Amino acid sequence: MEYAVHFADDRAEPLALAFSSAAARTVPATTSVPLSQLKAGLPALTAVEVVDVASTTITIDAGISPVGGVEVRRSDAGWGPDNDRNLIGRFGTRLITLPRLSRVQNYFLRQYDASSPANYSEFSTAIFVDYPI
Repeated sequence: MEYAVHFADDRAEPLALAFSSAAARTVPATTSVPLSQLKAGLPALTAVEVVDVASTTITIDAGISPVGGVEVRRSDAGWGPDNDRNLIGRFGTRLITLPRLSRVQNYFLRQYDASSPANYSEFSTAIFVDYPI
C-alpha cells in the first residue's frame, strides 16, 4: 500500500471565489401613465427671505402664500406628520416667526398641500442665520 502525501499552505488553493450561472428573473408587468395624468408636485420655496432678526425670534417670509402650509425643521430630514423629532412647527401663513436659541441658527422649510395625507414639495429650502444676539 502506498500513500501520496502533499503539503501546502493556503496560497496553493485558488481564492474562494466561484462563478456560476444564474437564471434571469422576469420583470413584473408595468403600467404606463401618460405624462398629462401625473400630478404636478408642489414647487420649492425659492423666494424665502429673512425679514427680521430679534434676540429671541427670527421672522421669515415664505415668498408665497402656502397651498396647505410650510413645515419648518432643524435638519433636512423626517418630513411629514409622522415625525416630530426635529420639527419646529407647521405654519399656514406667509410670514413665519421662529424661535432663536443661539447666534447661529439653521432652518429647513418645505411646502405641503391640504390633502390627506399631505403631499410635500420635493426640495427643501435652507436658511442659515449668523447674527449677534
